[in-house]
Amino acid sequence: MIKFFRKIRQQLAYDNHLGKYMRYAIGEILLVIIGILLALQINNSNRERIEKKTFRNNLQFVLEDLKQDKTDLLNLQKERQRVWDKANTMLRAAKEKRILSTLEIYQNSEIMLWKSFEMNASGLERIQSSQLYESIEFEPIRKKIRQYLVVYKEIQGLEKKLNESVEQMEITMSKDGSILELYEFTNLVFQAEEINEEIKAQIENYHIDFNTFMIDNPPMLALFERGKLITNGIMKTYDYHIEVGEELHESITNYLNSK
Repeated sequence: MIKFFRKIRQQLAYDNHLGKYMRYAIGEILLVIIGILLALQINNSNRERIEKKTFRNNLQFVLEDLKQDKTDLLNLQKERQRVWDKANTMLRAAKEKRILSTLEIYQNSEIMLWKSFEMNASGLERIQSSQLYESIEFEPIRKKIRQYLVVYKEIQGLEKKLNESVEQMEITMSKDGSILELYEFTNLVFQAEEINEEIKAQIENYHIDFNTFMIDNPPMLALFERGKLITNGIMKTYDYHIEVGEELHESITNYLNSK
């Protein structure tokens, strides 16, 4: 084919048909340009098709992350409720002037343990790097994603507030020595896993005075009361995050089904 066009061009040049040759040359250039444009269009179409497919696949990762987030939050919700109930047991006993045993004090002091929710974000990170994420048709879902992230930040803020409160109170009580016995007993419990009879005997005979530890200890009472208050707020925010996550899951599912 190339040889055919070359022969025509050469023949026109030999015949000194300059006008015809120029028209042919321009036509040939236009054909080349059209061919390049067609190739670019095909290439762009392939690129768009690949990007859409990648975006859809990454949205599946987001759906999986949302499902895992819900599972994690429901599990944490149960843990937080258990911690709240135990803190309430301690405060009610202190209010009623009832004396709890060392083991009961240990078992109901879980408010001091740090807990936090870590959102599964790998799917969101994948789709946010795509141009389709910023498209007009994806805007409703984009708004729900922003809402989901805002609620997550609220959770982080509340959990940080609780953890910092626990840490500050522990430092205060470490200085006056009112929490040292609980630390010592906890260490003994951890060592009991070694099945040491001597340690087991120490655990059975260990005594923490509930009056000193809780009833007559304002920082400890404040820690448990504040812990209950913030924990209640955290659990409500967990519920809201699950709700927003379910709405986001539904929106993404509908988006995928419509394509």
